[in-house]
Amino acid sequence: MAIRLPPLEAYRLWSQTWEGERSPVVALESRWVAPWLTGLRGKLVLDLGCGAGRWLAHAQSLGARVYGADPCRQMLLEAAKKPGLPGRLVEGGVPLSPFAPGCADMVLCALVLGHVNSLDSAVMELARLVRPGGRLIVTDFHPQAIERGWRRTFRSGGHLYEVASYPYGKARLLQGARAAGLTLEEILEPGFDEPERPLFESAGKAELFGEVRGLPALLLARWTRP
Repeated sequence: MAIRLPPLEAYRLWSQTWEGERSPVVALESRWVAPWLTGLRGKLVLDLGCGAGRWLAHAQSLGARVYGADPCRQMLLEAAKKPGLPGRLVEGGVPLSPFAPGCADMVLCALVLGHVNSLDSAVMELARLVRPGGRLIVTDFHPQAIERGWRRTFRSGGHLYEVASYPYGKARLLQGARAAGLTLEEILEPGFDEPERPLFESAGKAELFGEVRGLPALLLARWTRP
C-alpha cells in the first residue's frame, strides 16, 4: 500500500529521482502539448509549478524568455542544473505567485492543479498573469483516470508513495476559466497509444497498457485572454 504524503513533502522526496524517471504520463503530455508551444521567440513564458524545469527548458530552446515558480525548493535545485535557468526560478506557485499582473505572453501550469485544494483561486491567479492576447495552457490527470483509480505515485528507498490530490471535474475547470475572463481555444482528452507502449513495457506493465490504451488519461486545455 502506498504511503500518502502532502504534495510539498512528496515532491521534496520525489525530486531525488524525478529526472531519472521515464513516465508514460509525462511522455503523453509532452506529445500533445509540444505542438501548442509555437511562435515563442522573444515572448515571455511563465511556468507555475515548474518542477524540474522541463517545459522552461523547452520554451527557452524555442527562443522564449522564461521564468518559473515552484513551492518545492528541491525541485527548483534540479531545474537550476539546466543551462539558462539559474536566476530565472523562484519559490512560489498557485494560487500565490510572485509575478506581476498581465506580464506573460504564455502561462503554463502542467500536472499541478490536482495538488491545489482551491481550484477556483488557482485558475484566477493563472489568468491574472496572462496579458491581453496571451495564452494559458493547463494540463492535469483526467477526472475519468482518477475515477478508474489512477494516482500520482513514485518509489523511493524501497517504498511506494502517493502524492495527495484534490480531484475536480472538467466542467468546474472550464467554469473557473470563464469566470476569470478567459476564452477557451481547445480542450483535448488524450489516452495512451503506441508511442507510450515501450514505457509501459520497460516498466513491466505491458498488460496495463492494453487495459488503458485509448481511455482518457489527461485533460489538456488552452485559453486566450481577450
